[in-house]
Amino acid sequence: MAQQPASPGTWDEDPDGASILLATGRARHDLLVIAEPAFLRDLDQAWGRPAARVRLSLLPGVQAPGAPGQEDALLSYERGGLGVLVARGRTSLYEGESARSTTALARIASGTRLRAALLVTRATPLRGSGDEAGGRSGDAAPGQVRVVADHLNLSGGPLFPATGMVSAGWDANLTERLGRLRGVSGSAVVALVPGPLRPSPAEARVLVSLGADAAVTDSVAEAMALASRGVTVSALTYLDAPAAGGNLGQAQLALRQASGVALAAVEEVLRSLQAGA
Repeated sequence: MAQQPASPGTWDEDPDGASILLATGRARHDLLVIAEPAFLRDLDQAWGRPAARVRLSLLPGVQAPGAPGQEDALLSYERGGLGVLVARGRTSLYEGESARSTTALARIASGTRLRAALLVTRATPLRGSGDEAGGRSGDAAPGQVRVVADHLNLSGGPLFPATGMVSAGWDANLTERLGRLRGVSGSAVVALVPGPLRPSPAEARVLVSLGADAAVTDSVAEAMALASRGVTVSALTYLDAPAAGGNLGQAQLALRQASGVALAAVEEVLRSLQAGA
């Protein structure tokens, strides 16, 4: 995740979110959702046509997602008087982009007076022994949805560009609210790893010894970039294939249910924003 300067003459930073205003016609968005389309099926059906739809890669410094299942699309909705941005794709560490690029959307969106963000991602479960640690459920079976309670940055580099040290973290109130939703199987500490290989059995044991329940290759950097700018952040992680291998059957069968959980989580965050307005 090396920091790389922008090419001369390119518009790489947009601290006031002007590009989102130009793209969507809306001056303010209250909530940012980042999730692949598989987790947005229920939202698509329930919310219908967005007010605006543009390519993510039209925004300065944002690269078109390259991984399968991701879309180069950013949608704008109005829900109960609140503006909602929905990014239907993201760039993972293993695609080789810099930290500046992988967090570009988060840094731009934070300039639109954004209040909250919800990220939905996939994770490799590391625990499966039925142990209890820190109040979290030990068993982490493929197909489960967990709310992210904390993270370990094992990416080997800074998460996003900054001019100095900052403090950032996951919002405890949103984490608690999302943890109570039907279909959420407790909380998890996620380890941010470079990928693209899933952790080996030995690596999984080391990560568990450090306190991790699952490994991810995205979302942590974006969330912390947002949180460092005053946005309350939360995340759901969908447990995919286990680190030691195995078939994806159980996880794939549960994917449709995870889409419903994601919609419930988005609406729960919106309720929290409306209550605090």
